[in-house]
Amino acid sequence: MAQSKIGWTLSELAEIVGGELHGPAEIEIVRPVPAGYGDPHGITFAETERYLKTVEQTSVGAVIVSEQIERCSKPHIKHRNPREAFGRILAISWRDMPLEEGVHPTAVVSPSAKISHGVSIGAYCVVEADTTIEEGSRLYPFVYVGEHCKIGRGAKLYPHVTLYRDVSVGERTIIHSGAVIGADGFGFFWDGSKRRKVPQTGGVEIGADCEIGALTAVDRATAGETRIKEGTKIDNLVQIAHNVEIGEHSVIAGQCGISGSSTIGARAVMGGQCGIGDHIEIAEDVQLGARSGVSQNIEKPGQYWGAPAREAKEEMRIWLLTSRLPELVERIKQLEKEVARLSSHKHES
Repeated sequence: MAQSKIGWTLSELAEIVGGELHGPAEIEIVRPVPAGYGDPHGITFAETERYLKTVEQTSVGAVIVSEQIERCSKPHIKHRNPREAFGRILAISWRDMPLEEGVHPTAVVSPSAKISHGVSIGAYCVVEADTTIEEGSRLYPFVYVGEHCKIGRGAKLYPHVTLYRDVSVGERTIIHSGAVIGADGFGFFWDGSKRRKVPQTGGVEIGADCEIGALTAVDRATAGETRIKEGTKIDNLVQIAHNVEIGEHSVIAGQCGISGSSTIGARAVMGGQCGIGDHIEIAEDVQLGARSGVSQNIEKPGQYWGAPAREAKEEMRIWLLTSRLPELVERIKQLEKEVARLSSHKHES
């Protein structure tokens, strides 16, 4: 289904964001663009004179500027907070992928599945037995939902999302393309001659208002549930192992890996490529710098960085000293030579 064209006049945008119009009212603006883009139908923002100079060198259609900026050669909107105004334009410019309400004729839905009013199930989706999909949820084409799953009101599963059995997805949660929720946890044991698989019998529970990035994997629990709590946002290409628990309103950047049975406290922030060992406990309000490796429990809130992760200030001192190692080694060599010279001189005396 084709999307309707978006676009506004500059005067309409000034009214929407609550700013002061300077320039032709009828200029057509189609899209927000970054500073530096030359788009005659685009609008950007500049909080400072430095950014405004960059904008003025392009063919961009219009710019939102601070009330403190006196001169601007482009059609513009003056606003007390240009960033906030630009955010409003981003919000009204956002378009979701098209999906008709109802069940597409090519979808395969088990007779025992409970599908509420206002649900959209796209082409070639599969919904297995005893699954519940609540009002307003949207399953885009090629989504697979296994047995005994529950998808809360207003949840959104983009194309090629896979839910194995016993997965619960909270209200308004978004799961992006290619994510796999509920695959077997990585459990094996050595029986003396070969590795045997530990059956993974549990499920996954994802809270309300979460977001799971593309190609991220959240493994099912060995027993019980792997839990991602309300409001947590997870980037693309993240691995969350069996029986992990992640607290409310946490943020996890791309390529992080969290090993089995670890517990991450509420409001955690993890930079890209962090690694968490198995059975680790991390306190609430912990921030981990990118590429941190956590091999021991973190018991206090704060900022941590490094591998192994230490308090960020301590790790920064270590890093600075490490960067000076060649200089320090040379100084040690010189001191050793001086000590040897003085020792030789003493013996000669």
